[in-house]
Amino acid sequence: MPLSALDRLERLNAQYPMLFQIKNPSTERVTHCGVSVFSANEGFIHMPSWLMTHLGVVENEIVLVRSTSLPTATFIKLQPHTKDFLNVSYPRELLEYNFRKFPCVTAGETIAVTEGERWYYLDVLEAQPADAVCSLDTDCAVDFAPPLDYVEPPPRVVASQQGGSVDEPARFTGVAARMDGKPVEQPPPTPSPAAAVNAVAPGVPKRKVRFGAPSSAAGSGVSKGKAEGAGGKEQEKRFTGTQYSLNS
Repeated sequence: MPLSALDRLERLNAQYPMLFQIKNPSTERVTHCGVSVFSANEGFIHMPSWLMTHLGVVENEIVLVRSTSLPTATFIKLQPHTKDFLNVSYPRELLEYNFRKFPCVTAGETIAVTEGERWYYLDVLEAQPADAVCSLDTDCAVDFAPPLDYVEPPPRVVASQQGGSVDEPARFTGVAARMDGKPVEQPPPTPSPAAAVNAVAPGVPKRKVRFGAPSSAAGSGVSKGKAEGAGGKEQEKRFTGTQYSLNS
């Protein structure tokens, strides 16, 4: 920023650290930042390229700058752009070193951190206790969301291609032997559940059962039995012996 900005801020008794709100009037996009040095030419400010991209501004475009104060950050949630960030050996030290360049962060913006010659871009998904917070001299909890290019691995298939469960390998498939050399009595094989269900006693015919309606064969058998019983009662005579009286 230009030196004249520092003179005006001192006359207004601006609080330290000096934080600013930058707004792009054409897109209404807003972010927050600090200041490195007051050495720019009059009427100009210098911003990093990633901050200009976030605001959607180009060189020599007009922006609005206003001094502001922000609450101290207590929680920040970040989302890396690529899975390469997962390979960082010491993410805590990397963030502590790079956040010295970010006196404040705003939810919805993208920040860039460096490790040697590598650049990592992180989206600020959430900030507490406000959408814009000061990140200087504070113990802040940081959480990470899955990277933007992260793909969930496919679920592990346990069932076979036919739809049934995978059979476990047979165990103890060897031949039993005794120490004295005598033959070993082998137990009879256990029938499978399917064979037990399909097994039918000899001489019993298979029949189809329909639940909810009586069988026609069963109904005809009952009717025939009733008819034969009625005819038998008409023909049968009971107590056919000679009648006697006790008074005679």
